[in-house]
Amino acid sequence: MSEELIIYKTVIMCNHSDADSVMAALIMGAAAAATGDQVLMFFQPGGAKVLVKGELEKFKDLPGMPDPMYLYDSITTLEGRWILCELGIPNKGINPDDLREEVEVRMASDFLFDAEDATKYFSY
Repeated sequence: MSEELIIYKTVIMCNHSDADSVMAALIMGAAAAATGDQVLMFFQPGGAKVLVKGELEKFKDLPGMPDPMYLYDSITTLEGRWILCELGIPNKGINPDDLREEVEVRMASDFLFDAEDATKYFSY
């Protein structure tokens, strides 16, 4: 008799672009991905600029904090998804070509369908 592998879905929402919010979201996302959860990292307009190339690197070398790019790469390697609410593009004046390669730009309603069966939610 084989045991069925259960995969849980975790949603991490980032609402702000300050170091505390971004690092908390990345740490929880990496931890969830490392435990085998399917991870959806959803960035609302307040956190949108963090997904622009070069922005996460600004949080490197924070005292007592891991490298944000290591966390980002870990989540990506473990098949976590990076989703930006489409409203963040015009709201923060972001050129979509400047976003990190893995970022999906989606409507909030699309994201809610993806997150529908999530078992854990965190918001920062």
